[in-house]
Amino acid sequence: MPLLSYGRDAAVWVHGRLQEIIEASGREDATVRYFEHAWAQPSVVARVEGRSNTTVILSTHLDSLNLHLPMLLPAPGANDNAAGVAALLSVFHTLLTPPSGSETTPLKFANTLEFHFYSAEEAGFWGSTDVFANYNQRHMDIHSVLQFDMIGGPPSSHNNNNDKNTNNGKPGEIMNREMGIVTDFVHSNYIQYIKLLANEYTSINAVETVCGYACSDHAAAIRFGYPGGLMTGGRLEESDSKDKTYSGGDYSHTADDTVEKLDKELIGEFVRFGVAWGVELGFAELNTGGDGGWRGYTCDNGYPDGWMGSVRRFSAARAADPAGFGLWILVLLVMLGVARPWEEFPVVMGFGRRVRRGVRTGYARLSTRERVD
Repeated sequence: MPLLSYGRDAAVWVHGRLQEIIEASGREDATVRYFEHAWAQPSVVARVEGRSNTTVILSTHLDSLNLHLPMLLPAPGANDNAAGVAALLSVFHTLLTPPSGSETTPLKFANTLEFHFYSAEEAGFWGSTDVFANYNQRHMDIHSVLQFDMIGGPPSSHNNNNDKNTNNGKPGEIMNREMGIVTDFVHSNYIQYIKLLANEYTSINAVETVCGYACSDHAAAIRFGYPGGLMTGGRLEESDSKDKTYSGGDYSHTADDTVEKLDKELIGEFVRFGVAWGVELGFAELNTGGDGGWRGYTCDNGYPDGWMGSVRRFSAARAADPAGFGLWILVLLVMLGVARPWEEFPVVMGFGRRVRRGVRTGYARLSTRERVD
């Protein structure tokens, strides 16, 4: 959770790893910084300067959340969203560092690349909203934003013999790896470009999928007028499957979202895609507005404030603010009142009776004193 110390620890670790990559590459055109927020966990932004200010952003989020009791239960977040963080770190390393023993010189990009690791996505895109509100205020030229979220699975459960990657579909095996392109509120041309890159540079299929609501941090980019897209591991429509044999099910927001359930080969394909994304758009001639990018505006279509405010993830969206925390405490007290677990423990029951007697005695003495006065 972004309010707790280990939320900040995650951001500090990512910042340190990015700094190590930059120092090892010896590049002076790459930097990394914290983007501080009003809560404990900062976002992290790595930047590779290009010859123009037009900026292409590849992003993911740092935080994880257990939806059942966010402030109490563990949220390992392997797929949601350590997989996305690992992929972006690998893409950043690959783009900055020539292969070992290679005579290849480091890539000098025409356009500026940024890699964003957002805080508090699970709380309702708070970190990314802060970032893009700031970029909007500064009139930064942003060409596009692409978010990686839950890219380590679950894999698709169906097998199409016309696909690039098929196998015999034996029980316990992955029948078909796919890259999911979320289409909600995303421009069709953007979707087609993502498909084009995926088909050209990866060995698996890119398929369209629907989330049904804002879904991830790309929504904050769209809200402030920047073209935003979202990629995930397979079809979201199948992530609710109860059959874990083929579909993998959806372990996100639970204590079961652990590393052994990740599809490492699928994550590797996303790394390949991310490198291709950086190279293609890093060297492309981008002439979309201003100095080549979008100036940004407050978006009244697609993701108006009503969507951003109400179509969040139930109480999880507000679990990190004071009102949400109070709500969870109230829910916990109601649950305890219904379950009455203390009735199973005589010592606790005896303590409760003594407390009640003490309260009654104190109240009686206070009442008597007031009557005498």
